[in-house]
Amino acid sequence: MRGGLLFFVFLIIWIQVAQAQSIIIVDVKENGDALWTMEKRLPLINESDIQDWEEFINLGSSGNEKDIEDFSKRMDWFLLSAQKFSNRPMKAEKFNISYNIAKTPSGSFGIIQYRFEWKNFSYGDAGKISIGDAFSEGMVLSQDNVLIIEIPDGYDVESVSPKFDKRDENRLIWDGTLYRNFNKGEPAMVLMHPVIGAWYLIIVLIIILIVIASGAYVMVNKRRNKTDATSNVILPGAEDLKYEEMIERFLKNSNGQAPQSDIINEIGLSKSRVSTILSKMKERGQIIKIKNGNENLIRLVNNK
Repeated sequence: MRGGLLFFVFLIIWIQVAQAQSIIIVDVKENGDALWTMEKRLPLINESDIQDWEEFINLGSSGNEKDIEDFSKRMDWFLLSAQKFSNRPMKAEKFNISYNIAKTPSGSFGIIQYRFEWKNFSYGDAGKISIGDAFSEGMVLSQDNVLIIEIPDGYDVESVSPKFDKRDENRLIWDGTLYRNFNKGEPAMVLMHPVIGAWYLIIVLIIILIVIASGAYVMVNKRRNKTDATSNVILPGAEDLKYEEMIERFLKNSNGQAPQSDIINEIGLSKSRVSTILSKMKERGQIIKIKNGNENLIRLVNNK
């Protein structure tokens, strides 16, 4: 009896069945998970129905494991479809089924409650939670169906489609008598936490400022190091002038002239470097070069 009744109740959660009342509650957590509760109320018409239902409840947990296994297998299809639609990994766990009876002035009801935890049901970023891509197949609410989405404390609705029929604090309610059809990805909504969102913006601004300040520090340091390095280097022109003075002094001490090889030995520079300095001195008319065998004789023009 339990297995056949389970299949019947599972079907009326999603499609219209006369006189059946169902409430689907999706309790969305801040971490993106959601606790699903699907409660079905079956009207018990007479005392015989009540007795049969009470007898069913008194069976206790007998056969309950099989009911839960069947229920979890049927939910696998919904999760697989949701994963493909959202392109996000998801998982369903902690399945539970309970049975009860409610006696009210308007009548008695047999209650079957399905519960499970849907991991990664929604996703969040920058103080916001987005809900909807797990509803891959849409949903049809019959006249006696109610969908309730409970949002986390501190969050408010930034956008929603379609609009809920009423709101009871954190409970957003869609009534099947008012709205029956949901498209794929609906109900879709974005929840916003003003405090977390504000802190997120502040943190982002701080990070941007740190990056800018770090970049500026690196640039200033590079320029400073370049300036320091430049200030410690003797410019080529000044260095040549120093060696020209040394050459001129050496020539004066050598009676106004000397072989180029002697100048190279005296100055301690390479032959090519001395030759370059002497060429500049010759261009300015400070010295003359006289060919003397295999080398040049360097003569000072103004030997005073």
